[in-house]
Amino acid sequence: MKGTIARRNFLFSIIGLTLATPVLSQENQTVLVVGASGGTGRFIITMLQERGYEVVPTSRNPERAAATVGGSFNWRRMDLTSRESVDGAVRDVDFVITAHGATEAQGRNDPEQVDWIGTRYLIDVAKSIGVKHYVMISAASAGNPDSPLNERFGNVLIWKGRAEDHLRSSGLPYTIVRGPGLRDNPGGQKPIVLEQGGSGRRLLEREDLATVTVAVLNNEAAMGKTFVARNADDGASIELQEQLQGLLPD
Repeated sequence: MKGTIARRNFLFSIIGLTLATPVLSQENQTVLVVGASGGTGRFIITMLQERGYEVVPTSRNPERAAATVGGSFNWRRMDLTSRESVDGAVRDVDFVITAHGATEAQGRNDPEQVDWIGTRYLIDVAKSIGVKHYVMISAASAGNPDSPLNERFGNVLIWKGRAEDHLRSSGLPYTIVRGPGLRDNPGGQKPIVLEQGGSGRRLLEREDLATVTVAVLNNEAAMGKTFVARNADDGASIELQEQLQGLLPD
């Protein structure tokens, strides 16, 4: 574990994540993480815990998630397809991070149910309890009705776009981090670029997506902004805080 923490601290330092000034104190701050047992979520909860947050991950099957992910986390049971389940899980937290996604193109856990209806539940409940910052991981082409991904995956980008719009209009302090094609190589190997606009094939390591997500949490420079995070193949790294400050608000 000490080796893992040392590697995380080194990764944070080389890409400019000291963030002591713009980020408010995380002491005694609680973060609810939805989708915590997924490929990106696992990195997020570990990084949050190492930075001193009280982390509350959620899963439809918390016992299985705890056994699979490991670590010392207080898992809560939550099923996004049930408003009652969401109501019961989203309580006594300061922040919400969502890293979930639909697991099937059609059916109970399809994009309409999970990426739109369930996410709308989450946003509404977070608003009702006064969450201080809601960070949503979305997709690079969210809201694009013409993407071929919609035909293959149950209009996933349309539903994600609606969820983004609902968050923007909710009145919650928010940040939307749009992820492109995700890969599972170690993070920290290539520069991370934050951009508004741009096109073409873009890729990002899941660990780097988690790094960006943790960096924007409770960060004034990220509030009210939507952007794509991607890896650059080469070039100098620019500190994430500097990039965040240069992004335009929605």
